[in-house]
This record gives sequence, C-alpha cells and structure tokens, in this order.
Amino acid sequence: MANTTQKSQVKSSNKPSEPSHKARTFFSALLGTVAVYLILMSITVVWLNRTLTDTNTYVATVGPLVSKPEIQNYVADKVTDQILQNAPTVDLAKKLLPAKVVQLAPAPEQLKAALQPIIRQNVLQVVQSQQFAQLWQSTNQSAHAALVTQLNSNNVSAISLDLSPAITGVVAQLKTTQLKPIADQIKVKSDTGKLDIKNDKIKRIHYFYHLFKEGTIVLILLAILLAASAIWLSTHHGKTARRILFGVGILSLLQAAILAAPSYATISGTNAADQAAAKTIAQALFHNLQVASLVIGLVCIVIAIGWKLFAKFKH
Repeated sequence: MANTTQKSQVKSSNKPSEPSHKARTFFSALLGTVAVYLILMSITVVWLNRTLTDTNTYVATVGPLVSKPEIQNYVADKVTDQILQNAPTVDLAKKLLPAKVVQLAPAPEQLKAALQPIIRQNVLQVVQSQQFAQLWQSTNQSAHAALVTQLNSNNVSAISLDLSPAITGVVAQLKTTQLKPIADQIKVKSDTGKLDIKNDKIKRIHYFYHLFKEGTIVLILLAILLAASAIWLSTHHGKTARRILFGVGILSLLQAAILAAPSYATISGTNAADQAAAKTIAQALFHNLQVASLVIGLVCIVIAIGWKLFAKFKH
C-alpha cells in the first residue's frame, strides 16, 4: 500500500513538469534555429563589411584581377571596340594597314575587320604591362580610400568615385605602342571614369552605410545571445550546443557550395569573353567568403561529432 502511494506521488509530482519541459524545448529549438541562421548571416556580413569598407582588403581583392587573362582580354576587347567606333576608320587604316590594302578601298566593315586584331594586340600589350598593373593598384587604392572618407563624413555635399587615372593612363601608354600615330586622336572626356552622387541621395547613402556598419555588431551580438539563450533554456545543454554547431556547419558548407556555383554557370545572352570575365570577378570577390564558409563548416561539424563521441564514450 505504501509503495502504491509513493508511486502515485511520484507520478503526480512529474505531471506539472512535463508542460514546462515541452515549452522550454520548443523555445530552445526556436531560438537555436534562428541563432544558426543569424550566425551564418554574421559570417557573411562581417566579410562584406571588411571587404567593402577596408581599403587594403578591397585592393587586395580587386587588384590581382588585372593580371587575369580573362580580365585582360575583356578590357582589350572593350577598348578596341571603342577605338574602332570613335576613330575615323579610313584614317586608322592609312596609319596601321599596308598601303596596298587601303588602296583597294574595301568597305568600312572590311577595314574594321582588318584593323581589329592590330589594335587589340597593342591594347593588350598595354593592359598586360607592369605599368598598367601598378596604375590599376594605385587608382583603386586612392579611389576607395577617398570614397570611404567621404562615406564616413556627414559634411560632404557630394560623393565621388574617380577611376579616371586608370583610363587616361591607358591612353598615355598607347603612345608607346604601334598605336602611337592615333593615340593623340583619342579624346577622353573630363567626366570619364568619374561617378558623382549629389543632392538627396547623399543622405540615403550615408544612412544605409552607417546602418550596415552598426548593424554588423548588432547582428553578431544577437546571434550570440540567441545561441546562449537556446542552450540555457534546453533540458540538455550539451545536445543543444552540438545541434547548433552542426546546423551552422551544414549551412556553411551549403553556402560554400553555392558560392562555387558561378564557376560552372552559363550566362545566357553574353559572349564567351564576357562570361569568362564575369566568372573571374565573381571568383575573386567571393573567394575569401567561400574559403571561410568551408573552413567554418568543417570545423563546426568536426567539433559537434567529436563532442558527441566523447560524451558517448564517457558514459
């Protein structure tokens, strides 16, 4: 009789705690799920913040692009097209083609077809030179530093991005090639390579820029807070922590795989040179984030599995 009474007391004492455990488990799972996504967002936002706002990191990211064949070919193609469109075809032909070819007086399109490889080769020679690589680095360095200074100041009436030194530098270097006779005829407008933002858009840009920088810290703190709250609310702290680690690991590996996708994608409506350039730029911009996602994903999964095995063998 006494044993029956004790069992009934034990059962009655357990009943009130079941709803409490269920509620804790529900909110712990909810907070943990949100924390996993916020942690992944934090990784991405920290990378974006550093890449976009730190001049040295930005230059280290975009600087090496000038040495990539895909980018060099892309720039050479675009500059060649501009020269053929803006300079008089007959004048170009007289200065760059043999006299016999010009005397035959073929159609303008035929002259352009004959001029295209000559002009392109000379432009490519400039783009591949060490002088242009240095010019590209210095132009991006100064332009980005000036842009960040303007964004951090609330007292400017306009925001400018000036890449004109790289453009004028290319034209100047053409004088050292076979295109020297026509280099002086290439006129660069004063606003070429310059982007100016004025008026009401300035306030909006400043607002989003500061929101982005401040939001990064808030997002990281919120992710940590939610993860800690999820672990604290759970009935099995270690298991919840392992699940959060495993979730972050899986999503990080998924993000790394997604970031690798552009390398294998095909962009419809664009030629091969444009596609190669776009893929090269995407790879350069997202390389560090892809590597970070891969490393974080593997580390989180290894820790979660190792922790699980340790806890299993311990008991």
